[in-house]
Amino acid sequence: MNTASKLLRKIYTTGPDVFFQFFRCKSENYCYHIIPFSPCMSGLTVKQVFLRNFCKNASISERLTSSCCNLMGIMANSSPQKLNQPPVEPFTDLYYNSSNNYEIPLMFQSENLACESNGQPSVLGTNACAETPMFVKDKYLTDKQRYKAMRQWKRVKKEKLTSNSEDSFILRVLSFNILAQYLLETYPFLYKEHDKLALSWKIRRQLLLQEILAAQANVICLQEMQEEHLPEFLPPLKEVGYNYLYKKRTNDKKDGLLFLYRSDQFILMDYAKIELYQSGIELLSRDNVGIVAKLAVKGNPEIQLVVATTHLLYNPRRNDVRLGQTQLLLAEIERIAFLENTMSGPKYLPIILAGDFNLKPHSGVYRFIIEGIFRYQGKGKNLELTDYRSLPNFLIPPRLCITDNCQHFNILKHRLSGHGTDKVMLENSEHLEDEEKKSTEGCEVKADTTDVQTIEIVHGYRVQFCSGILTHPFYFKSVYTHQNCHGEPEATTNQGEWITVDYIFYSDLELLEKYRLPTTAECNSLPTIPNFAIGSDHFCLGATFKNSVLKVQH
Repeated sequence: MNTASKLLRKIYTTGPDVFFQFFRCKSENYCYHIIPFSPCMSGLTVKQVFLRNFCKNASISERLTSSCCNLMGIMANSSPQKLNQPPVEPFTDLYYNSSNNYEIPLMFQSENLACESNGQPSVLGTNACAETPMFVKDKYLTDKQRYKAMRQWKRVKKEKLTSNSEDSFILRVLSFNILAQYLLETYPFLYKEHDKLALSWKIRRQLLLQEILAAQANVICLQEMQEEHLPEFLPPLKEVGYNYLYKKRTNDKKDGLLFLYRSDQFILMDYAKIELYQSGIELLSRDNVGIVAKLAVKGNPEIQLVVATTHLLYNPRRNDVRLGQTQLLLAEIERIAFLENTMSGPKYLPIILAGDFNLKPHSGVYRFIIEGIFRYQGKGKNLELTDYRSLPNFLIPPRLCITDNCQHFNILKHRLSGHGTDKVMLENSEHLEDEEKKSTEGCEVKADTTDVQTIEIVHGYRVQFCSGILTHPFYFKSVYTHQNCHGEPEATTNQGEWITVDYIFYSDLELLEKYRLPTTAECNSLPTIPNFAIGSDHFCLGATFKNSVLKVQH
C-alpha cells in the first residue's frame, strides 16, 4: 500500500475523535500530526480538514481528488461547515468541562502573509520569503502556549456548579475589542514595534475566531468590528448557531459593534441601537454607539436578561464626554430592562454591560457606574477636582428629555401616569424616515434653559434636570477586581503602558467564573499585541453567570 493510500485509510479508520493538520516539509512531500477533536467543534469534519490540506499536494492526491472532493467538498478559507449532528448543546451542558477547546486550524499559506524584502512588501512564496510559513508556524505555537498559560477560566465560587433547571440558566458572556483593520492601517505608528506579519487581517481574523469560538459563549459583544469584514467574519459564527445585531459608528466611521447570541438558546425580545452622537450638542459630537438587547431563554421565557455593549470615546482627557455618553446608554438600558413598579421602587431585569469604556478603574465614570451617583459640577473635564474651567451644573441639554437619574422623561411619565407620549427624544440616523420632528412642545420639560428643573410627574415622584449630579437605578458590580490576589494590577490593553479599559459590569446575577486577565508583569513577557497568538491589541474578557427566574408581582 503506497503512502497516500495509507494516509487516506488512516483518516477514515481513526474516526471523528481526531482531526489532522498537514504541513509541507523540505525532506518529504507532506507530514501530519493528530490533534484532539473537541465534541463542541461544530463544523470542522475530519474529511474536510483532510481535503483542505491534503489536496494541496497534487502529486500525491491527484488520483484521490475526484472521489474525495465529491464526497467531502472543499472548505473555503477556515470557515467551519456544519456536521450531520445536532446543534451544540446549551453551554451549561458543556461548561463543566472548561478544558474544551474549539480550534480553527490556523492556515499559514503564502497568500495569507506578506513579508518585507529590501524595504518593499512582497508576496510570500518568493525566494526571499520561502521559509516564512514554517517560521511563522513556530512563532505561533510558541506565543500561543505562553498566552494560553495566562488565560484560564477561574471559578469564583468553590461550591459545585449546577446546570440549567426550570428556575435558572447559566450564561457565558464574552466581550472583545477586536481592532478594526482600517484603524490599524490608519495609525501605523502605534504598531511600529510589532511583527508586521502578525498584523495581516487574514491572520488576525483566524486568531480572533479561534479565541471567540473557543470560549463557547452564549452571548458575544465585539467592538471595532469593521463593517466590510462582516461577510467573511460571520459565517463561522452563524454555522454554530449565532444570530447577530450590528451597529456601525456614525458618520464616516467604518467600524462598529457586533452583538451575537445563540439563536437556539435565546429569543430576541427587544433591542435598541443607540447613537451617542446627537447633533448640535458639543459634548455628544463623537461617533460612538451602543447596543442594548433583551433576551429570553428558549423553552423557559420567564428567564430574561438585558445585555448591553458599547465603545466609548478614546480621548483620555475627556471623561466628561464619556460620562454624558454613559447617561444616554443607561437611559436606554433602563427603558428596555424595566419590569414593574413596586412599593420599594422600580424592578428591572438582570443586566450585563460590557465593552471598551476607555477609562481606568475607579475613575469618575467607573465610580458612577458602580456607585450609582456622581457629582460632576465643579470638577474638570477629567472629572477630578479643579479650580480651572470646572464643569457647570449640566452635561446634556434638557431637550433630550433624559433626567439626571438616567431615565427618559417621556417613558417615565407614561409609565407612571399613563398620559402623554412615550417617544424617545434621541436622534438616530437609521430611523430618520420614520421620525417626526422631535420637539418638547406640550412637555413640562423646559428645553431652552440650563437652570435646575424639578418636575413632579405624579404625587410624590419628582425628577430633576441640570442638578450637577447624576444617579442611576442599578446596582452594578464589576466581574474583574483589576488586580490579582497578590495586588498585582491586571491589564486589558496597552496605551503606552499596560492598563485596563475594558469591563464587564453586571447586576442581579450570580457570578460563577471569569476568564482570567494577565497581570501587567505577565504582559511584559508577551510580544507586543497583536502577535501570532493574540489577534487584537486588547485582551478579551469573559464571565459565566447564573440567571434565575424573576417573579413579577401582579
